[in-house]
Amino acid sequence: MKQTITINGQTQLGELVTFFPAITSRLNELHIDYCCQGDRSLDAAIKESGLTPEFITEVQNAYSEYLAKPGKDLPVTELSDEALIDLILDVHHLTERALWKELDKLVNLILLVHYEHGKELMLKIHRSFSELKMELEEHFAKEEKELFPAMLKEDKTAKDLAAIRELIDELEGEHDGAGKIIKRLIKETNDFTPPEYACPTVKAVYQKLHELVDDVFLHIAKENSVLFKRYQ
Repeated sequence: MKQTITINGQTQLGELVTFFPAITSRLNELHIDYCCQGDRSLDAAIKESGLTPEFITEVQNAYSEYLAKPGKDLPVTELSDEALIDLILDVHHLTERALWKELDKLVNLILLVHYEHGKELMLKIHRSFSELKMELEEHFAKEEKELFPAMLKEDKTAKDLAAIRELIDELEGEHDGAGKIIKRLIKETNDFTPPEYACPTVKAVYQKLHELVDDVFLHIAKENSVLFKRYQ
């Protein structure tokens, strides 16, 4: 498998973040969806976001600097199914579970503390976070108990592969669902900008929600654009 890519207007967003994960912070800043819409080209993303073609040059230059740095990890495309699944479990599932466990307490706390003067906003954040947490919990269970064991099974039959593809279709739909909740949460929090009355706990909630969302985006991109595509 190739270890680098040539970036141009036809480069797909999912492929871009697979080979150049450091670009995700810039894409998040610009609200460019590279996970659920990872099949879009850079040209399409630029047009939809109102950016100029110079953005491609910016990405190309940033990628060249990234390649020049020592000690880079192998692109996830170079990993075996087993290694990639281990990475998803260890880097993303563990991280996201820890974040939503911490957020569960904090979001409930700010709902009560700021209810009188921030009722509408606090209720929206509580509802959207709760929906996202439920979506991720159920999604992780399906991956860990069904999909990943099926992928790691040796000597898979045609029936096994068909079952994997069917489950992937279901999980990709759940990725879309999580993406919609996340976009709503970004809007509700004004791009994770705390309100003027924010106490340290509210600021911590916004920061941790931002961390969770960024990790989920990259997590989904690795699955949709790499692992799942191996079975399609």
